[in-house]
Amino acid sequence: MFADEQEAGAGETAIAYSDQFLAAGVVRLDALFGPGYAKANPQALGAYLTACATNLNAFMTAAGLAESAFGEAIAAMEEEMQAAPPPSRGRGKRRDR
Repeated sequence: MFADEQEAGAGETAIAYSDQFLAAGVVRLDALFGPGYAKANPQALGAYLTACATNLNAFMTAAGLAESAFGEAIAAMEEEMQAAPPPSRGRGKRRDR
């Protein structure tokens, strides 16, 4: 599927990030709007995934995509994600459109 092992590694990394974004999207949407919201509203989940991918792309572009900058940028992004407070569990008001 990939031309060489380096490309295969990049493909596997992209899939891993997509899986993480998907899981995070379900948790966040359900926390904001109530259990089952993400499953009942796949268009909202798709928008969340698009936003995540766009942010990651912008972040990596800004890092210059240099080999050393790539690793540093990923480490910084992972640190920021771990430092973020967990989403609330939906006990607040439901937001209307």
